[in-house]
Amino acid sequence: MNQLLYEQRKLALIEEITRVFEGVSRENGVSLSEAWIIDDYGSDEERVEARKRDTETRWQDVPDDDICFGYSCLSFLDEIGFHYYIPAYIVWYLRNMDNEDPEPPSSSSNTFDSLIFHLTLENWGGWEEYYLRKYSLFTPQESKAIAQFLQFDAEREDVCNRECDQMFHEMLSKEGLSQEEIDVRVREIEQMRIEHDSPENHARRALERYWGQFL
Repeated sequence: MNQLLYEQRKLALIEEITRVFEGVSRENGVSLSEAWIIDDYGSDEERVEARKRDTETRWQDVPDDDICFGYSCLSFLDEIGFHYYIPAYIVWYLRNMDNEDPEPPSSSSNTFDSLIFHLTLENWGGWEEYYLRKYSLFTPQESKAIAQFLQFDAEREDVCNRECDQMFHEMLSKEGLSQEEIDVRVREIEQMRIEHDSPENHARRALERYWGQFL
């Protein structure tokens, strides 16, 4: 992947997300601090106090640390809160996805996986309605921007998977395995992935399940 083109596409996505989600309000939706309280089974009074800590009025001003460490909050937002915070999470994701510095907390954040997980519609056990309700406030333009982000991330994940496959093959070869033995090991891993319904490309599954219709 051409690095210059890659960085240009990333910046263009940040600009597009910022443009189409401009003016989205949290209104009376659940805030991030409130989501923490809900996760901890807090009282209504504790939720009210928690909301007071979230003083920003624009999603662009949500603190990075709140997103970096708030990966579980996405599960406890209502439709309004989900609509408000998703662009903040996506922009944070794009800005930190290639950070290889081991010092920043983003390098070990679970927010990367959590965001894609919450953008992947599950259609079993009654969960489809839950996800569709979470997505219900997104406009067609906003949904398209999310789909474009997922498409970009899916292409990136393809590259990463190819590189990992190549390193895995090289490692097994150095251990003395024949090509036939390597092929058997690869098939076993692929069969295990299928049995556990683990997607080869998480962002692409999110596109296939819902967001691809907006491209």
